[in-house]
Amino acid sequence: MKYYIANLAVHCIVTLILIILTVVFSNRNRERKTGHVLTYFVPTFLAVLTAVYVFNITGPRLLDLSDVATSNYYLYTGQIESLSLINNSLTIDGKVYYINPLRDLPGEGTKVKIRYTRYSNYVISVEAVDELDVTGAINEEMETAVEIPS
Repeated sequence: MKYYIANLAVHCIVTLILIILTVVFSNRNRERKTGHVLTYFVPTFLAVLTAVYVFNITGPRLLDLSDVATSNYYLYTGQIESLSLINNSLTIDGKVYYINPLRDLPGEGTKVKIRYTRYSNYVISVEAVDELDVTGAINEEMETAVEIPS
């Protein structure tokens, strides 16, 4: 939980820095203090970069803040396909989830149950799950008792 809050704070600070830089370079343009023609487009580039960053990174984390405060998480059970400690992520059944890199995680190929947030796919907990053998769980009477109407 502390990692989620720290991660959210860092992304909010980066967003704030991008907004401040956009305003500073816009003011330089308005006051006609730009030295080179290409620096005239820096505020536009920074504004687009800020919008993409907020839409893809900061926004989903902010939307998940209410779910984290109320401990309202989604559950999923699947097999770990890959771990990326550089990206702080793991891939389960083709979907990427973000994790705390300091957490002790099971290896690739392990079946796990995870609790994660809805929008940013931040994993709150990871538990290894034992595989159940359900081959003999259904008896023949139950299989043949279903009648298909004609």
